[in-house]
Amino acid sequence: MKLNLGFIGFGNVARAFSRVLAERQSILFHKCGLELKTTAIATANHGCVLSPIGFDLVKAAELSEQGLSFTNLADSLPVSDPLALIERCDVDVLFETTTLNVVDAQPAINHIRAALNRGIHVVTANKGPIAFAYNELKALAAKNNRCFYFEGTVMDGTPVFNLVERCLPATRVLGFSGILNSTSNLILTRMESGLSFEDALAEAQSRGIAEANADYDIDGWDAAMKAVVLTNVLMGGQLHPSQVTRQGIRDVTARDLNEAAGSGKSIRQIARSARTSEGIKITVMVEEVPAASALGSVRGTSNVLLLETDLMGEIGIVENDPGVQQTAYALLSDLLRIRESLDP
Repeated sequence: MKLNLGFIGFGNVARAFSRVLAERQSILFHKCGLELKTTAIATANHGCVLSPIGFDLVKAAELSEQGLSFTNLADSLPVSDPLALIERCDVDVLFETTTLNVVDAQPAINHIRAALNRGIHVVTANKGPIAFAYNELKALAAKNNRCFYFEGTVMDGTPVFNLVERCLPATRVLGFSGILNSTSNLILTRMESGLSFEDALAEAQSRGIAEANADYDIDGWDAAMKAVVLTNVLMGGQLHPSQVTRQGIRDVTARDLNEAAGSGKSIRQIARSARTSEGIKITVMVEEVPAASALGSVRGTSNVLLLETDLMGEIGIVENDPGVQQTAYALLSDLLRIRESLDP
């Protein structure tokens, strides 16, 4: 099966995914029957280009890392902007990996709308559109008989949405708790080891796990958005990010961490969602939890999600020290789901 791919956004995740596709090209062909060609790439800083022949994705990644324009790619045809590219491109699957906008998730929502309306399958690692417009975009995808997948929006490539959809049929998710932001967790656990807040943040940025605007991590926005995504997708909620009670980690000091450790506890940023008599309530708060607990023992960039279900009780999912490669895998897993859906 031949599929043409397009990219809106070409940052760390898209570049890592590009290299995965190049490395696994033979496996994808021989085991999955996939022949892939990238015919469209749009970015804010490196230009928007089309190619009927197809781009060398490794070369595109190198140009992006060097700060050069994609017009340097062979056989590239410049286009004015991402929406114009979506309107003109010959693409079967579009990967939307632009940076998070916590205000209104634009322009990512408009990118996804435009692609679905053109009959293009969409994969995104951007949690914003799912937090702000999941129900609308899901309905639009169904209306146009197209796939819309987003496994990489929470816990990178760890199967969360796939797990519930495919392995827990007829099971109701009642609530959850978890550590969902790698940057904040890395900072807190590095500070426990004596590192300064600034040096711990610099480590997160150097490893490529922090948001483009690290304030989104530190102030709890990233975790809040992920909690809304989980709530709306897994629990049937219709919450808005503004409804999350949110607390960042800026005020946590080394003294706070040491005093908690002396009491056998850890300080962590915990996202929680629960059904109450007044509806679903979501919080992202700095909490003291037992150091030996599932939440307190998670260190570094690791994440944990504890799902409370009606038939299976509590189910724990741990992602140990993820990096950008794991999010790249999420894009690949979603692509393979689309391939599966297209089987005759």
